[in-house]
Amino acid sequence: MKKLAMNTLFVMLLPAVSLAATPSTAPNTDDMAVSGNLGFAAPFDGPFGGVEPAINGTFEYYTTPRMSWRGLLGYTSFTADLPGDPKVNSTFINANFVYNWEHGDVHPFATAGVGAYSNNGSSSLPPQFDETVFGVNAGGGIDWFLGPRWGLKFEGSMHGLTGEDPNVFFLGTFGFKFWF
Repeated sequence: MKKLAMNTLFVMLLPAVSLAATPSTAPNTDDMAVSGNLGFAAPFDGPFGGVEPAINGTFEYYTTPRMSWRGLLGYTSFTADLPGDPKVNSTFINANFVYNWEHGDVHPFATAGVGAYSNNGSSSLPPQFDETVFGVNAGGGIDWFLGPRWGLKFEGSMHGLTGEDPNVFFLGTFGFKFWF
């Protein structure tokens, strides 16, 4: 009876051991990935200060296992250190190039790109805070594979914008990423 129980347990656990020993299969050429991310934005200039919440989502297409092209849609809001705490809400869309290095289940990456930032200031701010401006960004992070086709993503990037303040901010995010 003891041998039967041990053999049954071995047969039941064999698929789990096999999956755990399987190396990460993503990313591959022609893979795509999506991610949902939460984080923070910290402006560096003007009357804006402090750390504000941010949210974004990405879609990525891999032309090789190391290189991909990414679209990002994000949102954050900056509060000014002025009477009445006026805000500038920023919705942005970025197009980026991403290069990643493989280190087992952890893939560090670097990214750079361009974007459009639609800023909407509260009524207590002058009209020039309501504008859509051009921006550039650069940063890096890691994709940490927890399975063959999914993992965690940690990223930090600097954004430089034309137009009114805030025109330089740091964006730090973390989230889930799925490859297909």
